[in-house]
Amino acid sequence: MNKLTLFLDPIVEVKIIDGILFSNVGIIRCWIDGEALDDLVDFSGSLMYFEELEASKLASGRYLIFTCACGIAEDGGWDGVIVNHTADVVEWEIDAGSKTYFYEFDKNQYFDQIALLKKSINLSLLPMEPNNVIFPLHFHRCM
Repeated sequence: MNKLTLFLDPIVEVKIIDGILFSNVGIIRCWIDGEALDDLVDFSGSLMYFEELEASKLASGRYLIFTCACGIAEDGGWDGVIVNHTADVVEWEIDAGSKTYFYEFDKNQYFDQIALLKKSINLSLLPMEPNNVIFPLHFHRCM
């Protein structure tokens, strides 16, 4: 079982992600088993999209949890995360770069991390990035 850690990272000073300047915004940071996903080459230049992350709690399907920093998912090669729910587990299957990543999270821990992140977002005075995402042309929620 993998351990998911989500937190809001307030970017007050300038931070460059995929050649784009970000300042005075919040972005979501994701760590799995103590490793920051954005440290992995296949995730560099990506941002997490909270609305899709939160929606992934509801049912199995494809969710655009990761997108290019510019907000155009196809620019970063993102076409969604396959999310599968069982009684006690939430699974992610992510095609990123030339690799497929598989993760299994305890469902309660997954829901708790999203709830804590939402609370942090609601308390923050910073707007979230990405704030507008363009989905891939042929995106389908259902698998």
